[in-house]
Amino acid sequence: MATQEPENQTMEKEKRIEFSFPLLIVRTKRFSAIFDKLGALKTSRYFSWIFLGLVPFVAGLALYLITNSLIAVLSNPLVGEIVKDLGPGSVLLLPGINPMLPIVYGWIAIVVAIVIHEGAHGIIARNVNLRVKSSGLLFFLIVPIGAFVDVDEEQIKKARPRHSLKVMAAGVGGNVILGEACLVGLLLIVGSLTPMVDGVYIGSVSEGMPAEAAGLQANDVLVSIDNITITNSTQLRALLDTKTTGDTIQVTVARGEGWQTQYTTTLNLTVSDNRTVMGVSAGDLYSHARLANYQTFSIDRLSMYLVPPTLASTTVPFSDSLAPYYSSPLPYWQIFANTLFWVWFVNFNLAIFNALPIYPLDGGRIFDITLKKVAGKRMSEKAIRRTTLAVTAACVVLVTLGIVLPFIL
Repeated sequence: MATQEPENQTMEKEKRIEFSFPLLIVRTKRFSAIFDKLGALKTSRYFSWIFLGLVPFVAGLALYLITNSLIAVLSNPLVGEIVKDLGPGSVLLLPGINPMLPIVYGWIAIVVAIVIHEGAHGIIARNVNLRVKSSGLLFFLIVPIGAFVDVDEEQIKKARPRHSLKVMAAGVGGNVILGEACLVGLLLIVGSLTPMVDGVYIGSVSEGMPAEAAGLQANDVLVSIDNITITNSTQLRALLDTKTTGDTIQVTVARGEGWQTQYTTTLNLTVSDNRTVMGVSAGDLYSHARLANYQTFSIDRLSMYLVPPTLASTTVPFSDSLAPYYSSPLPYWQIFANTLFWVWFVNFNLAIFNALPIYPLDGGRIFDITLKKVAGKRMSEKAIRRTTLAVTAACVVLVTLGIVLPFIL
């Protein structure tokens, strides 16, 4: 590997610290040694080819997902209503603006994703002997929000196409590899979970009704009636329909830490709207079924693992709503699960967006370099530029439609 021009010579022309409210840019030469060391590894060369091979598949997946979302919005009004309810901020990967992204987990994931993306560019650039002019950290006031790597653009233009392509593909590839690793880790944690309780969840207890008099409470889990195990609200309704006003039933609920406390009592049923009732609002817990569904992995169900726990709190086992019903031998498992999910989620979204053939994103530059390599002798530079811009415009229209269509239909 060729030696790199000392970064401090470059940094003399640029301020080491720049502040443009509210952004703080800190340049450092410490990353150069890391890029040089990692870029010199034979493993980096292998990964550069893997990254390059991944980009077309990720770009294809991105276009597929965008097209599918457009079809869903046009064919199913409910999809559009959900997007409207979330608001325009839901399309931005910014915690505090996107209602789905939690502040802490969201910023951790974004910082990790940007550092990996930019770091991969720097490592592969050094692997193919291209100069990294500068690198550093980005802060929102004093909060770190990412990193940057400035690879010499003139060298990229003059380099062999495959070297330029490898550098451009590195960011997307790095995000994909890290995202997949986090997804595997998440599935391992979910695989360690065991339901602590199952039955019918009591959301609320009506005032003055038999359930209140018998001592039932909101958040109890109804597990049996008259020693018959209750697994869902349909079964509960069918059982109550066999009773009449004044009948006495024995009810057992689980409550307390770890649902270890079993509370058994009797209550006299009453009638409301011509139906026998206890006086509770109930919902299906399905803790075993929900967990089994999430643990059953297949590629065609990949979209299920992109549904945030903040959006589908009743289906994701590690959401705040469902986590209390599961245990794991791993301490603080919910924190680890959420961290891995959001790092996976943000890396996946960052990868597919950057892989799109939109110039000057990584995918757009890869398309442009590839077109010059493949058709450079048959097409003029002007024709290549127009083709790149046409593809960029088409993709921008697709993305824009995906964002605005739910709000105008």
